[in-house]
Amino acid sequence: MAKKLFAMALIFSVVVAPIPGYWAAVVNAAEAKLTMDSILQGAKREGKISWASNLVDEEVVVLNKAFQKEYPFIKSVEYTRMRGPEENEKLLSEMQSGVFSHDMVHVGEDLIPRYQSLGFLVDPIDWNGLFKIDSRMIHPRRFGVSIANTLAGIMYNKIKVPKESIPKTWNDCLNPFFRGKMATEVRPQQFTELAADKGEEWAMDYAKKIAANKPKWVSSGTAALTLIVAGEILMLCPTSYGTWYRQASRNPNFPVGWAFPEGTILGDRGLILSPMKGADNPNTAILFVGWAATKGLTNLDTGARVCFIRKPNWASR
Repeated sequence: MAKKLFAMALIFSVVVAPIPGYWAAVVNAAEAKLTMDSILQGAKREGKISWASNLVDEEVVVLNKAFQKEYPFIKSVEYTRMRGPEENEKLLSEMQSGVFSHDMVHVGEDLIPRYQSLGFLVDPIDWNGLFKIDSRMIHPRRFGVSIANTLAGIMYNKIKVPKESIPKTWNDCLNPFFRGKMATEVRPQQFTELAADKGEEWAMDYAKKIAANKPKWVSSGTAALTLIVAGEILMLCPTSYGTWYRQASRNPNFPVGWAFPEGTILGDRGLILSPMKGADNPNTAILFVGWAATKGLTNLDTGARVCFIRKPNWASR
């Protein structure tokens, strides 16, 4: 069952384009036609924001404080870490029932079609015109902006994986040595990154070969990392650098190693921030995204991400 869900999700995220949606205009600054003045006036009325992403709390503390310093009329900034498909599904279910706990969320590339079909993505916003945001950071559908990339690679148990079996290429994940002793995430985020780098045909074929190596299907990189540390599995392939970095950077004797096979591959708009249509504080959400993608970038306290604008010619990929 997990294999079927994985294959369907991969095909959907790589091949199927989201169906455009439209929503009724509302008389506030979150309409399709915006001005900085209307956004600021709306944000002053709202005075608060709640947002969620997969960044850990300490990575956003400085960012949130800097936003309030820049806009002192924002009296409250609440943050929640959201990770794994279960938490995303819980959020989507809540919003379908009319409960919007967050004004802005990180929308993963693989979840864009789902958010779109449920009508939670805002109408296109002129991010460049309003905030002078680098066009490479703006999603083509203009509902949100990516402020950082993830990096794709492989985690492995440094104690149990012999030196000669440490992955050096992506195809090393297909080594029979790892058969039944590796893991793969059910969300195909890194496969879409591989597709952007190596082509869709290569990525689809690679996903089938990974499945044939009988991996343990896990809901997140964090869940797999726990299993690797415990020695229950030997490797997670592919996965996000941030998951490994957050733990390894705090522990010099961390028993899990990292490999960038065949060089680094930047994630495809890995941290997309998007205001949520229907949330209570749309203007503040727009203001936060615009600020975070420009002046606020220097306050993003994470070595696990790479600033999006450091990748040249992204729009051509």
